[in-house]
Amino acid sequence: MRSGRQADDVAAVAAAAAAEGASLVVVGLPLRAQGGDSRQTQRVRAFAQALRAAGLRVELLDERFTTALAQRQVAASGLSRGRRQEKGRLDEGAAVAILETYLERRVAAAREEGTAP
Repeated sequence: MRSGRQADDVAAVAAAAAAEGASLVVVGLPLRAQGGDSRQTQRVRAFAQALRAAGLRVELLDERFTTALAQRQVAASGLSRGRRQEKGRLDEGAAVAILETYLERRVAAAREEGTAP
């Protein structure tokens, strides 16, 4: 969701979260390969803060290497070349990888604490 205006983007995310009944928004944090911040990292941190100010619960997750993972998954998906190259396909795959990583970490942490179902 990118309108170019942070307030519009925050409103769109809040509306989507409400429509889906989401109690948490996971935001990918684009760190440099070495783990440091970039200009984009700072923009994302500011966006996450704006989401929090709008009343949303937000967790940031390191998104390094998710695009490479998405490229491998899309290549192995069996989609035609044209479908694999559609605009947004890699972003969608990277978003899935971010969410899967978040959920896997939550399950692992619950197991360590002995609270996993």
